[in-house]
Amino acid sequence: MYKFGYDISDKYETELGKKFSVYTPQEITRKMLAISFYKYFKDGDRKEKLKNLKLIDLSCGTGNFLVESLNFLIKISKIYFGEYKFFSNWITGYDIDKDSIDIAKIRLKKILKSYNINDYSFEKELNIENSLLKTFEVNYDIVVGNPPYLGEKNNREFFIDIKNSEFGKKYYEGKMDYLYFFIEKGIEILKKNGILTYITTNYWFTADYAKKLRATVKANSQFYYIEDLNKSVFKRALGQHNMIFSLIKMDKTIKTRVINDEIDEFINSNLLYTDNCKIVTASNEKLIFFNKMNKKCNFKLGDILNINQGIVSGYDKAFVRENFEERFSKYLKPFYKSKDILNYKIKDKNDFWILYLDKNIEVDSELLKELLPFKERLEKRREVKNGLINWYNLQWGRKKEIFENEKIVGRQRGSKNLFSYSNSSFYGSADIYYLTLKQTIYELNLFYILGYLNSKMFFDWFYYNGKKKGQDLELYSTPLKSTPIYYPDNLEKIEYISKLVKEQIENYTQENQEKIDKFFRWEI
Repeated sequence: MYKFGYDISDKYETELGKKFSVYTPQEITRKMLAISFYKYFKDGDRKEKLKNLKLIDLSCGTGNFLVESLNFLIKISKIYFGEYKFFSNWITGYDIDKDSIDIAKIRLKKILKSYNINDYSFEKELNIENSLLKTFEVNYDIVVGNPPYLGEKNNREFFIDIKNSEFGKKYYEGKMDYLYFFIEKGIEILKKNGILTYITTNYWFTADYAKKLRATVKANSQFYYIEDLNKSVFKRALGQHNMIFSLIKMDKTIKTRVINDEIDEFINSNLLYTDNCKIVTASNEKLIFFNKMNKKCNFKLGDILNINQGIVSGYDKAFVRENFEERFSKYLKPFYKSKDILNYKIKDKNDFWILYLDKNIEVDSELLKELLPFKERLEKRREVKNGLINWYNLQWGRKKEIFENEKIVGRQRGSKNLFSYSNSSFYGSADIYYLTLKQTIYELNLFYILGYLNSKMFFDWFYYNGKKKGQDLELYSTPLKSTPIYYPDNLEKIEYISKLVKEQIENYTQENQEKIDKFFRWEI
């Protein structure tokens, strides 16, 4: 890899403090450029490649990537030209913030001055413009950067112009992140065999609302390098989970170097994609096993189970009580939180009670009086304004049968897959999911399914193929529905697991769990 020996600390980073400005640490910037330049200069006439190089940052900010790039290119120019050289085609940058562009110009001029190269204005190379709305007449060898991370929900104004453009109409997807556009634009403006290297969040590899992006990446490029950092590298964005990735605009299958907490391996790039075009960064061994698992499994969980979220009250303070009150006994139901779901079974006694007031329940005057202090707050809910519920109803009460009948319940999020069995009243909050059997031509065994959900094989599949934030599984409805399951037609096998699961419900043992894990591993 190339080394960057020139120290260019960005003293301007703390001066701007813009709402959406998150600056890339120098060590990350240098690593990304080293990956890009190594690949670019690996083959061919290096002197000609250096002279003709075109690199662009589509959201350059104060110019971290451009400054590091310029310094490196001038530095190695002496090797090939016998003196320090500067070619104006080397770097191009775009940003919507004028102050950032002005600072980037100052920093780039400072680099030229340090090599005694005549001053240059960078007026044509640095542009105050939204690069996503520009039609580029030039294609680039390298696209590099740290695109802005903005969800559409709270930043709709940023999406309006893009959505109405030809570019946006091609790539827009509801609930997407703004950064997806920068990957798609970057791929569009790359030359054949050009290199795109970004640092982004890692969610888009499996996100439900990144399907168009993943399809675009798969159809037009091959991953060259993926490093899942699985933590935030930005001081002002600690909740993120970042990754560095580099791709090449080509259709030939190549080896991808994949680095994460568990592996550092070269993997066939075609193995990274699942059947539904999600991107999985696991070892070769695991990827081969997942492929085998997908072929052997005969159902998706969504084929055989109804998967419903728990109650959304709209304002817990109005509906949730710590104590049972006899006067409201006909409305109160035992109420549970996700922490009450243990391994195979639920907590014996509830800590809370909820006024179960769905839209089908008539409320007496005494309870209405009790709820009156909350009326103003409850009336502000969207469903009340739209006339779908009364002000005193739960926002989303769900069907009563979900909470009363036989079911599997699971935590919405956690480091482990904890699913439990319940055949009694178990009313739960929105951080609980309820899994009930669908009416099918098959008579399915809920205990067998519970054994699978608590197995090591389910964990492995969901950890890499499902939805995840950091190390926590996000066991939401959509990824659960798409999870494969092997359901045998051999009654003895079903009864074997069912018996073990019932024993686990009564008295959990590691020995029985190992038998359950081994069964599902052997079956695949």
